[in-house]
Amino acid sequence: IIINDPLISETPIAIVELLEPNSKAIINENYSITQDDMDAGSVYNSAIVTGVVVLGNEISDTSDNGISSDGYDNPTITTLEQKPAIALVKTAVFNDENADGFAQVGETITYNFTISNLGNVALSDVIVEDPLPGVVVLGAPIVLAARGIDEISFTAKYSINQKDINLGSVINQAFVTAISPKGVVVGDSSDDEGNYGDNPTVLDITGCVIEVFNAVSPNGDGDNDVFYIRGLECYPENRVEIYNRYGSLVFERENYNNTDRAFKGISEGRLTVNKSRELPDGTYYYILSYKDFDGNVNHKAGYLQINRR
Repeated sequence: IIINDPLISETPIAIVELLEPNSKAIINENYSITQDDMDAGSVYNSAIVTGVVVLGNEISDTSDNGISSDGYDNPTITTLEQKPAIALVKTAVFNDENADGFAQVGETITYNFTISNLGNVALSDVIVEDPLPGVVVLGAPIVLAARGIDEISFTAKYSINQKDINLGSVINQAFVTAISPKGVVVGDSSDDEGNYGDNPTVLDITGCVIEVFNAVSPNGDGDNDVFYIRGLECYPENRVEIYNRYGSLVFERENYNNTDRAFKGISEGRLTVNKSRELPDGTYYYILSYKDFDGNVNHKAGYLQINRR
């Protein structure tokens, strides 16, 4: 008597020399579950037994699942419990494009995503989304094997705005979703450190520190053409005054902003005789007043050098 089960072995799994009438032989064989089985959610198989009666006739039978109500020769089905689960970790890096140690409008943040399949089945249509306005997520849906980890398929880039700089940080959270082999949708909100938390990613940025660059070379070469005050964009309620060495006001401006309302070495003071004319090279004196986030008025003053050479 030969028992064959092609799922378990290409060769017979058991050989019984003789079986008496109305008797039985119990054969135990082990099968190692594969990942394909887990992804399918069950194991189907049938065994075939053949034997020879004493008169020389060969007889055979295909195994049944033991349920008499559904007929005969049905495969044995072992259901496997699928437990799909996924996790997302999001980290952030400030790209200091001008390498000055401070955040300016237009500089960027790069977000990196680590996706972990925590379940026992493969996941398809794995996708990362980030609702932060202005963020651009790069990456197409992927398939992630059970217990697999992906760190390269998705990245995101975000351009810092003035509101972020005023706040002093960028806070946001991304989301990952995926589909199990049986169509179950799973997802996770990102954490900033580990797979089992849901904390938003917080990146602190510094951009509201006032620093006066007290040299101007307004010669049109693109370097130091304006009187630049770093961080002043955070404090729009401000006033800048510039005086020559005789104490005459040569420039005054409310809401100074380093661009279209900036000092470019041209006289614009109300009391200046030669208004809207280039000021000569030399030493000048500036006074800066600005209101901070708490409503306090701060003052800075010092010397300013103009040199067009």
